Amino acid sequence: MEELYRMILVDDEDEVRGRISSKISKDSGFQVVAAAGNGYDALELIEKFNPHVVLTDIKMPFINGIELTKTIKRDFPTTRVAFITGFDEFEYAREAIELHVTSYLTKPVTQNDISLFLDKLKVELDNEFKEKYNLDILRKRYEKSIPLIIDNYFTSYLVSSQSGKTEDIENLKHHGISLDDREYILSYIQTERGPDHLDVIEYEKLKLSVRSVIQSILERHGYTFYSFHFNSGIILVIKENSLNFFKKVDSVFYEMVKMVEQYLNVAIDIGVSNLHRGFAELREGYEEAGQALGFSRFLNAGRIVYINQLEKDRPKVLSLSETEINDIVYNVKFGSDSEIRNVMESLKLNALRDSKTITNFRPYIINMVNVLVNFSESIGVNLDETLGEDILEKMTLFRNLEQMFDWVLSVLLKLREMNLKNKMTNSQRMLDNAINYMEKNYAETNISMESVCDEMGLSVSYLSLLFKKEKQTTFVKYLTMIRLEKAKELLSLTSEKIIDIAGKCGYNEVYYFSHSFKKYTGVSPKKYREEINQN
Repeated sequence: MEELYRMILVDDEDEVRGRISSKISKDSGFQVVAAAGNGYDALELIEKFNPHVVLTDIKMPFINGIELTKTIKRDFPTTRVAFITGFDEFEYAREAIELHVTSYLTKPVTQNDISLFLDKLKVELDNEFKEKYNLDILRKRYEKSIPLIIDNYFTSYLVSSQSGKTEDIENLKHHGISLDDREYILSYIQTERGPDHLDVIEYEKLKLSVRSVIQSILERHGYTFYSFHFNSGIILVIKENSLNFFKKVDSVFYEMVKMVEQYLNVAIDIGVSNLHRGFAELREGYEEAGQALGFSRFLNAGRIVYINQLEKDRPKVLSLSETEINDIVYNVKFGSDSEIRNVMESLKLNALRDSKTITNFRPYIINMVNVLVNFSESIGVNLDETLGEDILEKMTLFRNLEQMFDWVLSVLLKLREMNLKNKMTNSQRMLDNAINYMEKNYAETNISMESVCDEMGLSVSYLSLLFKKEKQTTFVKYLTMIRLEKAKELLSLTSEKIIDIAGKCGYNEVYYFSHSFKKYTGVSPKKYREEINQN
């Protein structure tokens, strides 16, 4: 790392801070960017400078080095801490080990001590940065993770193609995945758990073994294919490579069934789609393979079932697939108005296209009602009350699919808006509750973000995020403001002693109270009272 590592010194003795700072040259690889005389000031400087290292005394006023380190480890986990101390008690050493303190410097600190300490620390930091940022290491890690990355992009595309369609396709193409050059079939393979009903971990291991076997078979036969895990099964996308493609690939599927059965002692079922081309037809292929897989189970159609072999004269029914339902819900929760409109427009075009050959739309309407009802319940909304009418009665009044889609879209947009408002209201209510608690308990010297979170049932990270997002400040700064505003009030309206006011405002050290008050108002408590009385 070419730039110097940033260090903050914390010690209540000016002389010690100056002496140590003078012994740290730029040749050491470090620079002292700030110094503080107590832990409270140190925390503000750490937030401002984001140092690589904090070198702190153990014995200090207000909060000692151990308490400061605990806060640093919690709020600034990438910052290393080292101690300056004249103590050698076991208790401090034990706590320091538990807090993973980098090292010790024992007073009086010599130039040799500083040099040895900085040399060792620089090697550790250099190795850490080399490990994290070395391009060769990062490249190897990236290459090793590519199969998993491709799995994630395929999965993302199938789950929510409307919101991530273009991005996922571009990412897959970037990794050499193309579905436009040749036609392909999609097969959906599911592995039986067996009579012993394997637990989740063992079942996932088994699926990995099955995937390895079927990939080796396809590689041996020279097929171009992509495979990835999705839902409870394995997806195979196999590109056409000959005139007798279906006949030849059928023998390969049969080989998969027999090989898995023989070597892994487990059965697999395979559903196979029609031929498709391009990413746009990938989800259709998945739906077809899923339907075929269902028939292999319920109609005793065998281990390998092709969608084009199913009886073609069965009643055609239009219904929403699970993927389409998930797509709607995902976009209502996380998408924009335009993304919701795009999802519904795509569904409408598909439904209108199929309406020429499909006569039974009832399952489709029921599916759509379920989507609206289930989502409204998940966000705590009574749909009938919100709409002012019975949804089932409403759905029976539509004369065509276009009317139904237009109305459903308007309801989804309304539910999205209500969901956003609920999220904002809930967040604001949580923050208001936390602030109310702080305003009632600010006089407690041990009040902290952890104690407030325990009381409110919130996580520390979430409350911290709420303060930054809604109040543009931190918990500590807001608590300080509450305390010092109360102090201003007591100084103005009472004649109580300053030491008593400090205690009533949560400060057990009058010196630190005065220090904080002057920093907040620009004058000391005594001066503030005098100026108020003069006015």
